[in-house]
Amino acid sequence: MASTQFSWFQRQLATLLSFTLCLSVVVMGNSLLAHPDLEEDGLLTHFVVGGHRIENGRVEDQTHSAKATLVGKPQPVTIGPAEGLVFNGKDEYLLIAENVAAAGQLLPKKEMTVSAWVNLKSTGQWGAIAGCLEDTGNYEKGWLLGYENGKFSFALASKGSDDGNGLMTYLTAKEPIELGRWYHIAGTYDGQTMKLYVNGKLANESRAQSGEILYEPKSPYVIGAYKDSNEFHGWEGAFQEVKVYSRVLPASDFAAVAKKNENLINWNPPNNTKLEFLVKPYLQHVTSTSIVVMCETSRPAVTKVNFALRQPFTLKAASETLSLIQEVPLKDLSPGSIYYYQVQCESPDGQSIKSEIYSFQTAFGVDRPWAFGIVGDTQRNPVITAACADGLYALRPNFVIHCGDVVDNGFAKNQWIKDLFEPAHNLMAHTVVFPTIGNHEQNAHWYYDYFSLPKPEYYYTFTYGNAQFFMIDSNKPLDPGSEQYLWLEKELAKSTATWKFTCHHHPCFTSDSDDYGNLTTGAGERQPTYGDRNAQKLIPLYEKYGVDIAWNGHIHVYERTWPIYQMTINQKKGVRYITSGGGGGHLEQAAAQRAWFSLHFKRAYHYCYVTAFENTIQFKAYDTEGRLFDTFELTKDLPASKK
Repeated sequence: MASTQFSWFQRQLATLLSFTLCLSVVVMGNSLLAHPDLEEDGLLTHFVVGGHRIENGRVEDQTHSAKATLVGKPQPVTIGPAEGLVFNGKDEYLLIAENVAAAGQLLPKKEMTVSAWVNLKSTGQWGAIAGCLEDTGNYEKGWLLGYENGKFSFALASKGSDDGNGLMTYLTAKEPIELGRWYHIAGTYDGQTMKLYVNGKLANESRAQSGEILYEPKSPYVIGAYKDSNEFHGWEGAFQEVKVYSRVLPASDFAAVAKKNENLINWNPPNNTKLEFLVKPYLQHVTSTSIVVMCETSRPAVTKVNFALRQPFTLKAASETLSLIQEVPLKDLSPGSIYYYQVQCESPDGQSIKSEIYSFQTAFGVDRPWAFGIVGDTQRNPVITAACADGLYALRPNFVIHCGDVVDNGFAKNQWIKDLFEPAHNLMAHTVVFPTIGNHEQNAHWYYDYFSLPKPEYYYTFTYGNAQFFMIDSNKPLDPGSEQYLWLEKELAKSTATWKFTCHHHPCFTSDSDDYGNLTTGAGERQPTYGDRNAQKLIPLYEKYGVDIAWNGHIHVYERTWPIYQMTINQKKGVRYITSGGGGGHLEQAAAQRAWFSLHFKRAYHYCYVTAFENTIQFKAYDTEGRLFDTFELTKDLPASKK
């Protein structure tokens, strides 16, 4: 949950519990799988922003295979549309390993790629973003990605070019570095050819090296400094991401990364810091008597929300301290009522900004009809996300649930701003969105900073009208006895709601062609499971406690199952499973043969809509052109106590 007292940046400066550097070390011999939550072949280590807390001066990577020591106190800072862990250029860096032996399999042996997102505050003669090297006189071994005399560089020494004490080749870009701007740089070596890329374009190459990489056994493996046995050159600037592979990525990959992040590359540092909205006001966590108003500003500010049942505004609520991401709860509201609100932010130097006037509605009681929308896998397609958001808002739902993969890369701040909040602004300024976390969020801190959710946030429950929703993190274990399984059984057992809905990212049932076994050619050893085995562990709870519909995303299609009970179709006791993953991610395809459980399958960008009153719900699914392509109505028998 975003803090009302501190922005994420301020909290990190105060506690240094997590940091904004994403370092991935990956070995990949096969093509990428359809979804990144499936294990990447040969992944060695993955340091990522906010992935793990710093404990005793060390931080563990996402694969739990390595820990890096934090030297000094580098600080996380938001720079334009992205974040970076800032090193002071003097005595701060990350130490992955003391020497080559300690690094072990974390270092590439022959083929390699190293890439990074960086923002330089200054440049000297030498600087290393990442490397394991020794360069003392004519004794030259290892590799580094960094800069030389104000230009990006990639250096490497190999066994094939060893003259007895190593010989290193430095590739240097022709264009000088512009301070304060974000760059994507990469170096590759295939055992014969070295190449340097800047912002997706080839900047230099050489065939002077050959064979395996030649390491000095005593060299440390370092992020953020040029460090060998007798030299130390600190790096002054911010890192957003550093990746190291044991294979050569094709040039098209770097071009694609640059294309996807044009707004980051094209961002110009401001001459002065103007107070403005980075994320315009939006709504969170509505109840019958409360709601949360959020926004993000370009610099720390105090935020005030003026609101009333009608103008002029007679009520106000405010944040108590300066922050970047603002979260202001409005309390003691009237149930089922429409309010109008306007957000005003003020910075310490006297700058002030006001939003437009928006409206919201508090939750209804059990005696009123209500409606909600469903969307999933918006990922990184702002045109489609806008079409889904506008289509949903046109139906005027009381709230929307999101089935996960809200963005494509949860650690990329610019994606939250440009690919979610901007295209969905009109919807989110008037309607609350309740998300569930997907694999693409990567459990990044931005998910928790930008959403205000009931604790513990990665799973939670809420009620609306005569329904209860159970939002589950299917990235984490769901075995009987697991934290979420025990919580869900307890919550379902005590629920008195007429309608029970669950939502998690991964599907219990899907007839997708390739995510859960190859159902097109039958190739491979993996037996088709027609769904996520982790999520399937919840099915007995759904059936035992009468869950009506289980919503999910992950598969970028629409699919509705027959009502299923004990692995057969049962019109009275069965649970309906609905995949709504058409909010923007690349569309997928059904298997060549129909699955027994599948009632309706459609490959289309889409959103869904449910209206509810008493013991009847009506469901509709629309494509982004507003065409209705699936609908059903469900009326259930009520117990005598509810009639």
